[in-house]
Amino acid sequence: MNLHISPRTSRPARTALVGLVASALALTACGGGGGDADKPESFAKGRTDTPTATGGLDSYTWYGDYRAPYSLDPIKNADYPEQTVLPNICESLLRVKSDYTLAPGLASSWKQPDPQTLAFTVREGVKFTDGTPMTIDDVVFSLKRNMNPAVVSSYSSLYANVASITAGTGASDRSITIKFKKPDAVFVNVLATLGGSVLSKKHAEAKGAALGTPAGGVLCTGPYRVTSFDGTNDLALERSDHYWDPSAVRSKKVTFVFPASAKALSNAIAGKSVDGGFNIPSQLVPTLGKASGGKLWTGAEGSSPQNLDLIVSDLKGGPLADARVRQALSAAIDREGIARSIFSGAADPLYTVAGPGTWGYARNQYQNAYDELTIKKDPARGKKLVTEAGATGRKVKLAYPTGIDLYSSVATTLQQAGKAIGLDLEIVGLPLAQYGEMFIDPAARKPYDAFLTMNYIQVMEPAFLYGFIATPDGPQNYGGYDNPTVTEKIRSAFGTTDDKARAGLLIEAQKQLAKDLPWIPIVAPRATVYLSDKVAGVPLTFAYMGRPWAASVGAP
Repeated sequence: MNLHISPRTSRPARTALVGLVASALALTACGGGGGDADKPESFAKGRTDTPTATGGLDSYTWYGDYRAPYSLDPIKNADYPEQTVLPNICESLLRVKSDYTLAPGLASSWKQPDPQTLAFTVREGVKFTDGTPMTIDDVVFSLKRNMNPAVVSSYSSLYANVASITAGTGASDRSITIKFKKPDAVFVNVLATLGGSVLSKKHAEAKGAALGTPAGGVLCTGPYRVTSFDGTNDLALERSDHYWDPSAVRSKKVTFVFPASAKALSNAIAGKSVDGGFNIPSQLVPTLGKASGGKLWTGAEGSSPQNLDLIVSDLKGGPLADARVRQALSAAIDREGIARSIFSGAADPLYTVAGPGTWGYARNQYQNAYDELTIKKDPARGKKLVTEAGATGRKVKLAYPTGIDLYSSVATTLQQAGKAIGLDLEIVGLPLAQYGEMFIDPAARKPYDAFLTMNYIQVMEPAFLYGFIATPDGPQNYGGYDNPTVTEKIRSAFGTTDDKARAGLLIEAQKQLAKDLPWIPIVAPRATVYLSDKVAGVPLTFAYMGRPWAASVGAP
């Protein structure tokens, strides 16, 4: 699969599967030190869901994340708000279960008869929320929109290896076939994202440029339809009378709200004007872990695909060009301390960029390889490596976004780690807009040797993440990393249909990446979900981004 992305002009560049900058900043930005005493009382151990709802509700209110969706068009923006709200309005062909395996959605079945062909059968009896039937033509039209340059889909790069999308020819034929230019074992995951969602062709063509706006709206097949949205404030949904699986929808109405800060969210929860939410800012973990009237659920290790990393800006020059200096800095980082103090225990040390939260298959195989790469804080080793590299006393400029406690705390911790091994690590806070330019403009990165980022991948396939950061044309290969052996392993993995064999290729690449460290992994936040005593029935993983999760929410 081609790994290029479409640049975004007004916001930091991002792919549909990997999120950067603004979303992650707002989501986890307000972290503060809590220490062991402030950890949630009980962390989930192996569970992937909160308790199932037992009854319905007339209505509930949900935290829709840090802003309202920019568009209701499901393929326009790939960010937390859109991926929280829109799966409940516009369904996809496949769904993501809470354990990150795939399940039928608008497609009742699928198969990959050969590495260059993906075939699926479209579910019968599905209607849009206005009662009109969903046709095969609607499905083909919706998928092909991702390949239309005029649409500017956030998922366009993920369709770059698609050669054709065709429907069956018979009147009763519900099949659709996707042909690939090159073998592709991982594209099927895209059909469980909003990049695999279906909307009405007739409605889309009638609305034209207004599609997805508050005035133009969207017409989809999900369990809910939009009843009120002005593009900025609350977004109200009501249960569709035409949903193909009505028994699955427990509650009549859902209202999404978008508090502008962690403090505003905390006040809303305390005032009982918000019943629940995903991705609770880490600053609120200590408080909500002890709150009355509700419970903060914290997922197990690997429950979230988020990862906090230090990106090296230039691997060909500067103080971090020598791999020994990067290895030294990695060895000096107190990952356990950062997870414990800055994330209030709701994170885990991270030793590879594609950590436990990205393993959607072959978990034992990945775990065994990961265990071999685990390291403990070792500043003595780090200092020795710095000395060997002749880098003692060299200045390293590290950028981070200002006004965000979590990032400034981590940056300060890294500065101390650098000092302990003989590096003069200068930390530089940048306004968010300037910081965001680092992801799209090489000139913006040039003054800095490294910068912090919170990253996430929407589907649990390490091939995507390593392809993004470690191949020459990878959209997140900001430092110019180029190792032909690593590139060959990653590209071969994309076309390898056997899970164990694909994992083996990626593990080989990962082993070399752990030495080369174009990105230095730091910690992986866990999934956090708040539920008031009024609601139940949501996933305790990021799987909500890949299914109409609001349908299962109801009374405890």
